[in-house]
Amino acid sequence: MDLQVRFLGVSGFHLSKGGSSILIDPFGRRAGDVDGDFVYCTHNHLDHTSGVPAFMERNSDAMLVTNHEVAKKFQKYEERIFTANDGESYNHGDWTLEFIKGKHGVFDNLNLMVVVRNEGESFGHCGDSVTLEGFYTNKVDVLAIPILGLLTTSPRSAIEEVEKFEAPLPVVVPMHWMLRSPQEFCKEFSERFPQAKCIVPVQGEILPL
Repeated sequence: MDLQVRFLGVSGFHLSKGGSSILIDPFGRRAGDVDGDFVYCTHNHLDHTSGVPAFMERNSDAMLVTNHEVAKKFQKYEERIFTANDGESYNHGDWTLEFIKGKHGVFDNLNLMVVVRNEGESFGHCGDSVTLEGFYTNKVDVLAIPILGLLTTSPRSAIEEVEKFEAPLPVVVPMHWMLRSPQEFCKEFSERFPQAKCIVPVQGEILPL
């Protein structure tokens, strides 16, 4: 793949291709202190949004793409915000983002999962969702799945959810694991889906896609 995906910790990813890059769900100033054309936040929790100010300050022309709850939180950037809605999309250069509503456990927070596409390559990000329903019929090359459990999919439920996919999933990346073991998840996932690749991400490093 020409698309480069760097893991920034928790649920944060920095995607680059063709001299352009985007940021997803940055947690903390360090995660936000990167170059990019826009930042996308799946929902309004600190571990998915706290790197936004650093990013917006570093990239003076960058856009914040997110749902109305997060947009309200960052009203100071009002002129640089695109408000995302379920079923809609956002285009920026060669990047296309497609938004899919996901359920964030017991919270009422709006969680918009996303498919990022760039010239035939795609990356899916589930935010914090307890179901992957929006991806059952949606083909992606790489899918980042939370395995924390309770408020998101757990290791077991993530595997059960992927079993519902209509098309094989080429690459899976566990994220947002806290006390869970991403290594154990990938071991179990690979046993169930030997044709797929499960990558344990290392903070600060580009995924070996």
